[in-house]
Formats: sequence, structure tokens, C-alpha cells
Amino acid sequence: MSMDMTLTNKAMQAMTSFAIQFNKNSFGITPASTLTVPQLQPGQSLECSLSLNTSGPVQRMEPLTTLQVAIKNNVDVFYYACQIPIQILFTEDGTLDKRVFLTTWRDIPSANEVQYTISDIKGTTDSVSNKMTLNNIFTIAKRNVEGQDMLYQSLKLTNNIWVLLELKLQPGVTSATLSLKSRSVEVAPYVFQAYDSIVKN
Repeated sequence: MSMDMTLTNKAMQAMTSFAIQFNKNSFGITPASTLTVPQLQPGQSLECSLSLNTSGPVQRMEPLTTLQVAIKNNVDVFYYACQIPIQILFTEDGTLDKRVFLTTWRDIPSANEVQYTISDIKGTTDSVSNKMTLNNIFTIAKRNVEGQDMLYQSLKLTNNIWVLLELKLQPGVTSATLSLKSRSVEVAPYVFQAYDSIVKN
């Protein structure tokens, strides 16, 4: 996982001695390497990339995906707050066995189920499923019920939160119903945003 940044020097002097620090955040995201930036001249912009991991201290943020960043150099300390797209936190081992999926779906209370309507979907059921797989959202099973394609999907976040999903698609219709179940249902709005951006891409 990495973070790409564009640094621009709008000061009247060269900037050197860069360092970066993250506050505690909901997913323990922390720099995995030092911020390496050559001397930045006045008016100059540079692209740089920083490796990240999720082994840092955890503190629930509001909104959940907020990341507070401090960048220090010879001129000053600069503070930023940004929102992490939650799909970068979906892990590659987020596939559940069909029976485990079914049992878990039944075990999670109905109070922890949320529904969402996705509009402007591009592509077929299979192409949507393939897009999801590329983003670590895995299709466990597919069924056709009364003309609707049902995709049963799972994902796992880096902090071991599991999310179970049922996506109802109707061939030729560009909207779909997404049902989500999780023991940590507060992740739902962010997962819905991820689905929106993935299926419309």
C-alpha cells in the first residue's frame, strides 16, 4: 500500500529535511518508510510516493476513514486531514467458504443489515463481479432468482473486520440493490462508496 503526493514549494526559500508523521487512526495506517524528498526550490513541484502499512496505533476517527498527517521541513510543520478510500484496506484473503458465508450471514443480527441502491452501473453481472475481484471483493456464489442475478460477496478489512454482501442485479437495468451485513456495521457507508466508485468505473 502506498500514498502518492505532489509537494509544491510556495515559500520564498528552498525546502529541505522533510519528515512525515501520521496521527493514530481507525486502521492503524502508518508510514512504512521515510519520506525521501530532494531539495525543493521555490515554485518547484515534485511527485513522491510513500509506502504504508497497517501496524500503527489505532484510534477510532470521525469520519472513520480520516487520516491526519503532519509534514515537517526546514521552513515549518504543515498539517493535513484527508479521507482514505476504504477499498485500499480490503485484503487479498477476503474469500469466505460458501457454508461459512451462509452461517455467518444467519448469525449476524438483522439490526446489522443495511441496504443501499447503486445507480448508473456499467457492464454485465460477470463484468461487475470481475471488477469487484480486482478490488478484493470476492464473489462466493451467483444465483438467478426470478430474472435477477444475485451475487453473494465477501471482503475483509486490514483490521480483520469481515463484511458480507448480497448484490441484486437485473439484466438491462442500470441500478442494483446492495445488502450489507457486518458485526461492525459502521463501515457500511464507506463500503457503499467503494462499490459506487468501482461499478461506475
